[in-house]
Amino acid sequence: MNTALEVAGVALAALLSENLVLVTCMGIGTHQESFREPREAIRSGLCLTVVMVLGVLCAWLINVLILTRFGWEEFQVLAFSLLIPGLVASLRKFLRSCVPELCRRVDSNLASVATNCAALGSALLISQRSYGLGSALAFALCGGIGATLALASFASLQKEVDLERCPKAFRGVPIQLITAGLMAMALLGYYGLYLG
Repeated sequence: MNTALEVAGVALAALLSENLVLVTCMGIGTHQESFREPREAIRSGLCLTVVMVLGVLCAWLINVLILTRFGWEEFQVLAFSLLIPGLVASLRKFLRSCVPELCRRVDSNLASVATNCAALGSALLISQRSYGLGSALAFALCGGIGATLALASFASLQKEVDLERCPKAFRGVPIQLITAGLMAMALLGYYGLYLG
């Protein structure tokens, strides 16, 4: 049974101190445009959030109803690693047949989410931590929102960096890594913040 305080603690931790992009480095498997263009970052983040919530719901049900009941916990990684790409493929097929205009806009973002570690990692984390359904869904939703905010913030900061004033040795990837490191360090202040 999840109390509201436990769910709020899990949500706050997923949003800030366990940010899937900046702190655990799980959500960085999106396509390159998401790191340069804020609009693409938001699209990728929203696709990741939807897949994470659906994936965590399915993973929780599979874990509770099948794997734990029959003592097959050692097959969690296999089951979840098959679940997430299958879920993304089903979602792409559904969007292609029912909402083709939306599919045209987010298809490349959804395709990159199929191999994103955040979707699989969130499914594994909720089973390892034995979250209830409410806490698991809060973790996935707030983890996806946190990843979206981190991607959009990083893309927006890349547009603001003045490469002309930056030393030549730091232009390109080095300044991007420094920016990501500073953003991650800012979130370390929230580490250990948990309400439950």
